[in-house]
Amino acid sequence: MIKNPLNSNNNKAEKNPLHYEKTKKTIRFQLLLVVNSVLAIFVIIFLVFDYQHDLSSRLDEKRITLDEEAATLLPAVVQMRHHGKKDVQQYIDMVCGRMREVCSPGHHIAVQIEGEIFQAHAHHRSSPEILQAMQKAVDSPRSRSQLGETEIVVGTYSLNGATVYVSETMKNIYESVIGAVVRRLAGFALLAIIAAAVVNIALRQIVTRPLRQLVKTVKKIGEGELGVQLDSFQSSELDYLKYEINSLSTSLATADQYLSMQMAKAREIQENLLPKEIDIPGLNVAHFFEPADDVGGDYYDALQLSDGSWIFCVADVTGHGIPAAMSAAMLKSLLMQAAEQFISPADMLEFINRWFTNISRDDDFVSMILIRINPQSETLTYASAGHEPACFLSPTGQTSDSSTTGFLLGIQEGSKWDDISVEFTKGCRMLIVTDGVCESYSSDDEMFGRKRLVNLFVESQQLSIEQVAGQINDSLTSFRNGNPQNDDVTVVLLEME
Repeated sequence: MIKNPLNSNNNKAEKNPLHYEKTKKTIRFQLLLVVNSVLAIFVIIFLVFDYQHDLSSRLDEKRITLDEEAATLLPAVVQMRHHGKKDVQQYIDMVCGRMREVCSPGHHIAVQIEGEIFQAHAHHRSSPEILQAMQKAVDSPRSRSQLGETEIVVGTYSLNGATVYVSETMKNIYESVIGAVVRRLAGFALLAIIAAAVVNIALRQIVTRPLRQLVKTVKKIGEGELGVQLDSFQSSELDYLKYEINSLSTSLATADQYLSMQMAKAREIQENLLPKEIDIPGLNVAHFFEPADDVGGDYYDALQLSDGSWIFCVADVTGHGIPAAMSAAMLKSLLMQAAEQFISPADMLEFINRWFTNISRDDDFVSMILIRINPQSETLTYASAGHEPACFLSPTGQTSDSSTTGFLLGIQEGSKWDDISVEFTKGCRMLIVTDGVCESYSSDDEMFGRKRLVNLFVESQQLSIEQVAGQINDSLTSFRNGNPQNDDVTVVLLEME
């Protein structure tokens, strides 16, 4: 295949879209994320309101308890007051001392009676500050106040000028409420995990597995397994998608079948353009042609000229496939016209180039070598338009290459070429190929190369040229080792008898 000189830079292959699978989240994951996120928001809102409600309820309960305790203490304090201050102090110390720190953290009692203040000394908390905080709490609607960094709740009872204050810190209440919230949160989390597991299993069965089957089928279609069909799914949406994929697969299979028929006809037409048997007295000819697609852009031919000599043509059109095959058919027509008017290979190239440049696309180019042989005079004249060098092999095993005598066809309408003449005596051989031979690649990405081809040509000198052609074909097939043929392959061998 000729590289387009107007676009020599190869485009980088697009990245495989499958790598996005590792970066994008699955539908199952996104659905679970959305559902769980919404549930989490509602749970958080519920827990916040529940926390506020529970805290308020427990504070009311604690305040009532402390009020009741104060109401219980007041009659006894009033009775003790008649016995003296010392008895009052001992009584409130005894009651406060019985309150364990674990059950009633920060428990404190203060009494105001007949203008005198009594505070319990059992836990060493008595101070003007705590009394002030307790009195401030009584005036608060929620019976709470701040004592330094500690918040306290206060219960009180007053009768006949006597007041009893009972306080506790909020530590136990907060811990109790937070503990309840944590337990509820753990319960919600457990339920969420169970629900997520159930939904995940359901989504795997309802969505993930069918989607994998759909993707697997689409991949098969993309790999050329046309006509493959999917079974029905449980959901109507996926079943609708299945129906469309099945219809696509059937349509592609029908279109491919039609295209295969047309391509078979096109290949048959192209094969009819190539010479079947070349019988020239004094000259042995062997050849084979393998297009990379159903049809190719390589072209070779042999025509007899008006002076009795023969012109051999090997050409390689830019690209391969149908466009290249159409250009090759056009070249045959131009070559036949040139052969009726000219003898010189260079003159033929000029004629072909002039017409080809006018009627072809701007990015269509052709490499071509024309070889004129007269077996009776044992002479060979050739002109090469940028074609792969031909290899000459003498009877003694010496090799030499042909030269390029001008530009590719299709670049410039007025291009000129030179003829080169060489002796081509008995036993001499000539190997002409297109670049698809040397540029064949193995499965290890190694190129066949011209050196390997020339060595094979020389080593096979004792074989007939038909056998040499077969060996080259077999070597290329073995070398590729299953690797796809990426270019048309043409081989022509000439031997003077």
